[in-house]
Amino acid sequence: MRAKSYEVELPYGWETLQAVLSEPQKTLPFFPYFESFQDGKVRFKVPRFIFNFGYEFELDVGMGRNEAIYTFRGERGILTITFKMARRKLKVTASWAGFGESLMGKPLQNFVEGISEAIREFCSSMACPTVRLSESRGEVEHVTPETAPAIVKRIAMELGRDFVIEGEGEDGTYLSAEVQDGSLRKLRVKQGTKESIIEADIPVVELGSELFEGLPLEKKFRIRARKI
Repeated sequence: MRAKSYEVELPYGWETLQAVLSEPQKTLPFFPYFESFQDGKVRFKVPRFIFNFGYEFELDVGMGRNEAIYTFRGERGILTITFKMARRKLKVTASWAGFGESLMGKPLQNFVEGISEAIREFCSSMACPTVRLSESRGEVEHVTPETAPAIVKRIAMELGRDFVIEGEGEDGTYLSAEVQDGSLRKLRVKQGTKESIIEADIPVVELGSELFEGLPLEKKFRIRARKI
């Protein structure tokens, strides 16, 4: 068996983490090597050297006291991911028992680090300034460059890796953000007769405030989101 671990600080406690981990169908698409999740089966594609090996699994989720375990069972082996919380510190451990164990050190390290960072970002997004959010519509107020990324991540938790968010301010300001394949690709801003489009290619889990600096944000917006 090969195993790798990684620790991150979280902005919130176990209750928030539990809410995120209890819906793996929403978080798995942002894990490294993720390919698909259909009919209860998860598929990862792990690159090794010049080859890509696909791995298909059935997923079991176990929740305990300050701990969660994702167990992926497949024909080529068993992948176990353990999430342990101690105060505000999260330790994620990924272990693989099966085909190609001796070659899985680096992929496991990338996997566990990517998972840890994705979970941390989604925990942060749970505090985004959404006043009301019902399915794909809601209201947000006093949006800032620091809170805008959390809104995008929160919507990603609901809609997955491909969607568009549109927002309209009380003064007519129009904003839209387009996410494709888990990355923010386009920001569109229209204020009066002035319109600008910002092209980007930033994974949702890595979004920071820089891209939103200077945008006309600090007001209440009606928002809507849709899958694409």
